[in-house]
Amino acid sequence: MGHHSHLEIAGHPFLSCRDGYLEDLAALFTESDRRVVHHGAQGTEFVYATTVTSLRERLQVQGLTAGQCRRDLTEALKVWALAQQLADGSASAPRIQNTEGKASDRPTAKPKTVREWRNQRPAPTSWTARVPNAKEIEDEVRRRLARCWDDLSFEDMAALPSPDPLYTLSWYMSYRSLTRLLLELAPDEHAEVCLNLSELTGCCVELDADLPVAGETRAEQLADLAQNAPLLVITEGVTDSRLLSAGMEVTHPHLKGYVNFFDYAGGGAEGGVAAVAKTVSAFVAAGVANRFIALADNDTEGHDGLRKLKQQNLPDRCRIVHYPRLPLLEAYPTMGPTSERPVLADVNELAGSLEMYLGRDVLMGDDNSLMPVQWRSWNPRMRRYQGTLLDPDKKTAQDRFMEKVKSCRAGQGTGQEDWSGIRAIIDTIVTAFE
Repeated sequence: MGHHSHLEIAGHPFLSCRDGYLEDLAALFTESDRRVVHHGAQGTEFVYATTVTSLRERLQVQGLTAGQCRRDLTEALKVWALAQQLADGSASAPRIQNTEGKASDRPTAKPKTVREWRNQRPAPTSWTARVPNAKEIEDEVRRRLARCWDDLSFEDMAALPSPDPLYTLSWYMSYRSLTRLLLELAPDEHAEVCLNLSELTGCCVELDADLPVAGETRAEQLADLAQNAPLLVITEGVTDSRLLSAGMEVTHPHLKGYVNFFDYAGGGAEGGVAAVAKTVSAFVAAGVANRFIALADNDTEGHDGLRKLKQQNLPDRCRIVHYPRLPLLEAYPTMGPTSERPVLADVNELAGSLEMYLGRDVLMGDDNSLMPVQWRSWNPRMRRYQGTLLDPDKKTAQDRFMEKVKSCRAGQGTGQEDWSGIRAIIDTIVTAFE
């Protein structure tokens, strides 16, 4: 019956592929997700594993939101129905061929790269199936996810009556979009989801478990398609990019390589909210195909600086966002302009620079109180003051944050660190295209 790879969600297999693997699925994982365990005569476990939430967020930042995958499902079912009509009740799916346009003979030499191994895969056969509706598809997914894996093996599922509606649907709906739908319907967001390649390592197929399947496949996609390129985030400067990138590696490490912060240092680019607006305008004018986000401070200057840009008719691949409201900032100590003593105030949208999101632990002063916001200039257009930490306090907060990041990377974190602000910002980036 051949050797299969498949996507597993909490132990339940979907999207099986005979004598090969689906490139679009492999590219959703990273080499850090790899798990290889040799069991001697019993074979080799070769999987790329992460969590439902992690894979969902990787797809999310690529534009595959819950709403988008359901729209894709609707369109896929229309195409499926049309194919049935054109075939007078029986639709044949197109044969998948390798990069040379045909299934090549298996070489006798051991393949040295993922591409070389993949190009020797034979093409699958075609089939027909009754066209279900969207509700029936989602109900079927839920039923499969609710089944007990101990009672239903992969071989049992392969022997179920044909045709399989999900298998047929995969010919009309992209693998990534279908995967996003499966993840959306998964009941446990912390459950493991993996690409299981174990069967491919045995006789006949002989996939080398040392080959970087995910890494090479992802690299190929990045070179080919803008949609698969990392989401680009334009910040107000090199410091913001550096701190956010470092923080994301702690709070959302699974998004490394999928979300990139604009490298101001690399090209000597200017910073500030004015530079954000200029960069967005330049990207739009140049027709940059990548999806990108302009991410500005949640303060008076940030909102004022992007006010005109928000009024423009921007392409769908662009989003303008600010750091989100933060509970910590709803009652934060402030100084001036009319008081020399700290006064608690809601500084959201007034003084929300990145330093305010680095955590309560890094904002505590030597006197065990929060570093105060200093009210500065009055903005007549916005009719409110601009607030910020004093420059020495900013530098202290940035340095403390990087030390906190280094400690967590080294496994020396206490578990009591405050990452709520960074998490809120990254979550804003992930959901920007909803």
